[in-house]
Amino acid sequence: MEILRGFDIDIKNSAVSLGKFDGIHRGHRLLLKEIKSRTDLIPTVFTFDVSAQDRINENVPVSRKLIYSQQEKEMLLEKLGVDRLVLFPFTEETRMMEPEEFIEKFLMQKMDAGYICVGEDYRFGRDRQGNVGTLKKYASKYGYDIKIFHKLKSSEDIISSTLIRETIENGEISRANELLGEPYFISGEVVHGKALGRTLDMPTANIIPDREKVLLRSGVYATVVEIDGKSYKGVTNIGRKPTVGQHEVGVETCILNFNQDIYGRDIVVKFIEFIRPEKKFPGIEQLKEQMEHDKKQAAHILSSIKNL
Repeated sequence: MEILRGFDIDIKNSAVSLGKFDGIHRGHRLLLKEIKSRTDLIPTVFTFDVSAQDRINENVPVSRKLIYSQQEKEMLLEKLGVDRLVLFPFTEETRMMEPEEFIEKFLMQKMDAGYICVGEDYRFGRDRQGNVGTLKKYASKYGYDIKIFHKLKSSEDIISSTLIRETIENGEISRANELLGEPYFISGEVVHGKALGRTLDMPTANIIPDREKVLLRSGVYATVVEIDGKSYKGVTNIGRKPTVGQHEVGVETCILNFNQDIYGRDIVVKFIEFIRPEKKFPGIEQLKEQMEHDKKQAAHILSSIKNL
């Protein structure tokens, strides 16, 4: 997938979907499927490039943490068949652009948009004055086709990134996965921990999640771990490991029937089902006994998944 940043771009024949795409949930996937259906145009996603530092400086509240990091979003978009990702600078200048100016100078002159797909609540331009009505109004003037998508529902709830963040924070992983359209995941490089798992004869893979990423509530989960394109069963703890006095929130996975050295390699941990909340045990032996039980429970939960 080609990734383009900034104002100085010049691309042709674009079928463009516009939005934030936080989570790339089932509603977003309808837009992506639509732009891919235009075989005469190149499927292109347009979103704003708000750097992590900008978000930190703005003191973004927990409720607006990201479902996926930028790297994870790029991984998903490429997997879903998007050929181009345009990251538009989110600056004072771009925030003050009039809606028609944005359509003419960016969507048309720089992106050559022949087809535009958006959700019904999409807003853009100065003071968010631009909306789907604006895009429809100028379609004939600038010669593009447009399709507007209504909000998708699940069990009477409108699927939204806000709802998904809430379900993740509450530990409702099955519900979150249903809204997303595939399992929620955390990706990252395997780093050295305190080697407690190896001491217990249960070596684990530790990854440090993006600081802006919304995390599941502390607890133990049945997971699927992807390493170099292969999938393995796993059991993952999210939390502070109170039995051994760890204070930082960590993501630690025991990969079942796996004994390779993967330090320094990138892995993807997909969360399938909640097993139990995190708890403090009287000692290491009781913790080891519980971990063995967790492994068996995870293996049972994951037994129905093919190719594992």
